[in-house]
Amino acid sequence: MVLEKSMLSLEELAVRLFDAGAVRLGDIEAKIGRRTPIYFDLRVVVSHPQIMIAVAQRLQKLAREINHDLLCGVPYAALPLAAVMSVNTNTPMIMKRKETKLYATKKMLEGVYEKNQNCLVVEDVVTSGGSLLETVDTLRSEGLIVSHAVVVLDRDQGGAAVLKENGIVLKPLYTMTGLLKMLNDAGKINDETVEIILEHIKESQFCSGMKDNLEVM
Repeated sequence: MVLEKSMLSLEELAVRLFDAGAVRLGDIEAKIGRRTPIYFDLRVVVSHPQIMIAVAQRLQKLAREINHDLLCGVPYAALPLAAVMSVNTNTPMIMKRKETKLYATKKMLEGVYEKNQNCLVVEDVVTSGGSLLETVDTLRSEGLIVSHAVVVLDRDQGGAAVLKENGIVLKPLYTMTGLLKMLNDAGKINDETVEIILEHIKESQFCSGMKDNLEVM
């Protein structure tokens, strides 16, 4: 396990994520056809082990404040992070499949677990909260207790409120507003870009019952 004294600050980590291409700017088509001026693509960190370790360390720090017996990463981008957290903290991990296995065990969940265990969900990005809720629903249907989720980025578009209404407390490393300020202070994005993104967030809010997500697939 990487020593905690070497943990990157959130500001340093934000810059490294930006430089690695995890934060992308432009007129981007999102998952359901809408346009967005920014997206957060954490899949790239699998090619940057030190960044992945740094993100996992930060999520572990959040997770220490939450009672949990198991970890479950929302497929697919959060799976590597959950795996690193599992190994670093010796916490068992389970995996939710995207689709039910059509042969052998025909399971939706892979791994060993028992009913009434507390499962902490790990996610990369929350927009509407829909993808995370799908995982929560599966875990709860298997008798697991799910009350919290840790996430790298909350896009500030209403997902946290939707999750709260469904009994999930969201603990983010970054909010979009906070991340933009860090990148602006570091000279990575200018004031005009920040204003465009904040206006987009203001105009693109989700509410309860809206489970469509803007995360890029």
